[in-house]
Amino acid sequence: MTKPAETTEVQVELPADLTAPGAARAATRSVLPRWRLAALLDPVLLVVSELVGNAVRHGRPPVGLRLQKAGRGVTVGVHDEASTPPALAEAAPDAESGRGMLLVDAVASEFGVEQIDGDGKVVWAHVDPEAEAP
Repeated sequence: MTKPAETTEVQVELPADLTAPGAARAATRSVLPRWRLAALLDPVLLVVSELVGNAVRHGRPPVGLRLQKAGRGVTVGVHDEASTPPALAEAAPDAESGRGMLLVDAVASEFGVEQIDGDGKVVWAHVDPEAEAP
């Protein structure tokens, strides 16, 4: 008997409203334990929350989440239709927002933006327990 191949990629279309980060976190909580990567839940959930929140607040719908198992790590990709990349900037000490990409930078081994001609962008981050943080 042949064992079915393990799914190493999941894509989720998200609502174009403020419930999207919660839906993305729920999908992530469901997938990572099946991939035996539950130890990465906290940093991956942080990345998912920040990237999806940015896409909903600053991007343009539709918003989609892609989770990919990559060795012992996970690559998170969030697509939206806006072409403007997120900014990695320091927020004022009393600012209530503006630190999301700094948090992603702190927990991801790498991150970036892939521009898609005529179709917005994918902001991605890779969380890998074996890689050194930037």
